[in-house]
Amino acid sequence: LAFQGTAPPPNWPRPVYELSPDPNNTGFINQDFVVWMRTAALPTFRKLYARIRQGNYSTGLPRGAYLVNITYNYPVRAFGGHKLIVFSNISWMGGKNPFLGIAYLVVGSLCIIMGFVMLVVYIRYQDQNDEDEDAE
Repeated sequence: LAFQGTAPPPNWPRPVYELSPDPNNTGFINQDFVVWMRTAALPTFRKLYARIRQGNYSTGLPRGAYLVNITYNYPVRAFGGHKLIVFSNISWMGGKNPFLGIAYLVVGSLCIIMGFVMLVVYIRYQDQNDEDEDAE
């Protein structure tokens, strides 16, 4: 066992390798656990738990009552956190968070603008360098 001799964090009643019903799970191949343990870059974040792969939900989930059973709890009130369950859809452009797309557009635009500024500076000062070399 890879986790032999280690102590679990507080409020973890079961070892990592018992989180999955798969008997071959070592804790390293449990995708739910890996996603949950990944550090978030921002203070407000979403972590994907599951994806519905069977059925056609192009028009959304059918109307009705849904039951979500949470069996592995972690207290978040001590640090002012809270948990939500969000049903979301994705498109060819990604999820519902536009931050990354906006960041790419802003940085790309800045690079193009700085490229033009550098080109203007190069063209302007190239003439002066040619005149200095001719004077010598």
